[in-house]
Amino acid sequence: MASKLGDEIKDNALSGLSEQYDLAGFSPGWIQDLVTGCLSQTLSAKTYVGCKFVIGGGKKARGKYDPDMLKHFTEALRGAGFEDDRGASACKECMGTYKYQHDTDQDLKYLHVFPKVDLSAAAAEAAGADTGGAGGDAVPNSPEYQCVACTLEEFQELVAMNTPSFSQKRALLKRMKVMQSALEMLESMLCDQQTLTEQEQEMYDSMVDVNAKIEHLNKELEKMVAKGRLTKGEQKQMVDDLAKKLEEMDVAIATADAEGKAKKRDALEAAKKKAEEKVAHISEFKPIVYTMANEKELNDLRKELAALEKIENKGGLLKGDDLAKLAKKPNIEKRIADLEGEDKGWFEDECRDVLFTPAAAKPAAAKKKPAAAAGGGNGWLVKAAKGGARPSGAGGGNAKGPANPFALLGDD
Repeated sequence: MASKLGDEIKDNALSGLSEQYDLAGFSPGWIQDLVTGCLSQTLSAKTYVGCKFVIGGGKKARGKYDPDMLKHFTEALRGAGFEDDRGASACKECMGTYKYQHDTDQDLKYLHVFPKVDLSAAAAEAAGADTGGAGGDAVPNSPEYQCVACTLEEFQELVAMNTPSFSQKRALLKRMKVMQSALEMLESMLCDQQTLTEQEQEMYDSMVDVNAKIEHLNKELEKMVAKGRLTKGEQKQMVDDLAKKLEEMDVAIATADAEGKAKKRDALEAAKKKAEEKVAHISEFKPIVYTMANEKELNDLRKELAALEKIENKGGLLKGDDLAKLAKKPNIEKRIADLEGEDKGWFEDECRDVLFTPAAAKPAAAKKKPAAAAGGGNGWLVKAAKGGARPSGAGGGNAKGPANPFALLGDD
């Protein structure tokens, strides 16, 4: 049982996922096996991750958990070199720490564990997948590899063309930070006079101006937040992320207060106030709406396909008219696949839930501006909020916001 859960944690870390795991029924021996076989190891990860373990609860859940699970779990973690940190989160500085939480609203008890991770290993594995293995003449084709290997000017063009939305830029930023960590690891290996493999050397030689590119991407994100260039889903996502940071600050403030650290508490209070202001700033804009330039045609084709499938599934002997209609089905399916497969930018599938609202799926109006009007030539149409600011690439505009509205989001 512990081994299976350990494998799941490793797989999630490799994908960059911070997940919740229920330890109902776990014995002290299984807890020790989980720590020894998984959490005490340095995990290959796409980004810094946290594991949220359910270790107890109120009257309804109490019988499912060992009453001394917190004691057994923390003892095993301390034995593996972990430290208790009430303000810990999924970041580089908090690797090898844990913290306890009692959620009184849900009446559940959690232990958050932040294992040590190796970002370069995941990046190297991705490099092998993209290039077909180490060495050879294959050219990496993932977005992040295109971005780290090009010049800064080319990178700026790629960002404008392929990441029109805030969430797409943010997805690229996560991947760029993984590449940055891989670069730092490779540089550290060289400083220690370690010999790089052929794949590692190729990866190291291909990286150009990575820090400057990340700085540019951060500035582009700042502009979009300051001007309110966020969808409703993106607004909610950012507010939720900041809400988590505020909860962590409350815990840190209470800890600093209990320890009598007045200066630290005052600094945290000031940071909390700024975070609350950012939440208010993000929420004050009317969200923008992205729609697809070919959405009307897609909706019409899907309706036609649904009608044909209804004919096809009704059973019985089909009439000549029905057969003639069904003859068009393969062409309709092909056209739908072509339209859905058109390149609309990087990470669209990953970001779809926060990019496109149900309203965006409605048939488009008969007259619309050409797709190029949305900027970047990505085939999107942008319906800006009335009186809102222009796209981030446009000049002018006096809308002002915090200097770095999403700085408190950390590496997320």
